[in-house]
Amino acid sequence: MKRLFLKIFPPYEVRLTIESAEAFLARNAGTCLNVVEPMVIDLIKDTDRTVYSVHIDGIKPDHLALMLIANVVGSAIGSGSFHIYRGVLSTVGRDMLVLWHRTQTALLESGYATKAEIDEDNAWIQGQVEGAG
Repeated sequence: MKRLFLKIFPPYEVRLTIESAEAFLARNAGTCLNVVEPMVIDLIKDTDRTVYSVHIDGIKPDHLALMLIANVVGSAIGSGSFHIYRGVLSTVGRDMLVLWHRTQTALLESGYATKAEIDEDNAWIQGQVEGAG
């Protein structure tokens, strides 16, 4: 019964995180919006984890949204599903890579990540692009 109630009336933290993710994706996702957004929203709708991240870990909803977007995009690119062949992304894959870099820039500009962390993450995603497909 509690789960049904939480699905119908999600907590404030979940609503804020969804709003942040949707707003960021609407501005930055391009053709990969229909692929990335449902996966990100599903992760956010895990009420227990989202509320725990905001309350216990002290992560702001917009920061959590950016982290989840980066996680989803990184996993999708690393899966090879958005490659034409090894090291070459499809159109949607290229849009995902653009979204990745915009997300990393937003994390840096918001002060949620350092330049060194962003550089390390960007090197990792480049390895995912080159190694998958």
